[in-house]
Amino acid sequence: MSEHIGERGSLGEPRATPDRRSRRLWIAGAVAVPVLLAGAIPSPYVLERPGPVVDTLGDVTVDDAVEPVVSFPDAETYPTSGTLNLLTVQVLGSPDDRRSWLSLVPGLLDPSQRIAPLTDFFREGETSDDREAQNTALMAGSQTTAAAAAFRATGADVGVVLTVAEVAQGSAADGVLQAGDRLIELDGDEIESFAMLRERTVAAGDGGRLRLGIERDGERLDVELSPSIPEGGEEPLIGATVATDFELPSEVDISLEDIGGPSAGLVFSLAMYDRLTPGELLGGMTVSGTGTMSDGGEVGPIGGLEQKMWAASRAESDLFLMPIGNCADVPERVPGEMRVAPVATLAEAIDAVETAAAGGTPAGLERCGAEVAARTASE
Repeated sequence: MSEHIGERGSLGEPRATPDRRSRRLWIAGAVAVPVLLAGAIPSPYVLERPGPVVDTLGDVTVDDAVEPVVSFPDAETYPTSGTLNLLTVQVLGSPDDRRSWLSLVPGLLDPSQRIAPLTDFFREGETSDDREAQNTALMAGSQTTAAAAAFRATGADVGVVLTVAEVAQGSAADGVLQAGDRLIELDGDEIESFAMLRERTVAAGDGGRLRLGIERDGERLDVELSPSIPEGGEEPLIGATVATDFELPSEVDISLEDIGGPSAGLVFSLAMYDRLTPGELLGGMTVSGTGTMSDGGEVGPIGGLEQKMWAASRAESDLFLMPIGNCADVPERVPGEMRVAPVATLAEAIDAVETAAAGGTPAGLERCGAEVAARTASE
């Protein structure tokens, strides 16, 4: 008796006929081609995910040297304890380095990552170098403003210097103000902040009159101009770009690299306040936070709230401070078990930290409204 083994292997498994092999190759190709295309074709999206976390009360390595993140070369400082985290967000992708469709898959699987349109982060024609330069400038400005707010919170006097950086051609300021002019008085009152200048300009209205006391090349001058509403605008402007600087009681050094943007203002102010005042503000806690800071102590909204919440949770934070202006961005599920305290001012942030450090419960997401509090509590 003969045995037919022409289509069986040594283990008795059927061998693939030419037709079967062709079908398998066709199926494999049908699957592989879209995957290869998804991995090669650039998309109009970026990935936003939690970035590095930096303890602003700790040390960092800069150019192979270990330095404190925040220091005061010529001011009395006090011991601190605990961890005060600055949170960042990483954006993967740019107009000159587009992410492929396949590389966006983690954003579908990881709740800490978000797929976002490229236009959320880059204006038309803007490159990654442009954005980096802008964020570097914003970070430098936020550090100075945070220092002004922190010193004021301690009761110290902080002077304000407003200087004309640029005058728009054909504007109200054209022919009246010059780059380099220092703005001193407004209608006989000392100019205390840019906010004051802005409020008075809006109050004057389109076609109103403002009398400015300025210093030009060491000479005191009085000038008048009439604010106007620019084409496409809604409020009157003087037509000049004004740079704000502060006369601080002490020099402040901040040692950080490769981090940009203005959203660290709140945490910088808290770190400086903790260093400049007796007692340990955090009481050994781990506190993370985010928010812009004005020189008057107002906390402003930021981007990437959910990703920063994930970063704070992974850093095992006892308390997370967020701008009350970001209440609409609170996710359905708050990561981890950390307490969340929305704040509107530096004073509220200090009070929230002190309350938590003393074993109390600072005002939480109920400040965002009953709907947000109920939704997050039910998770």
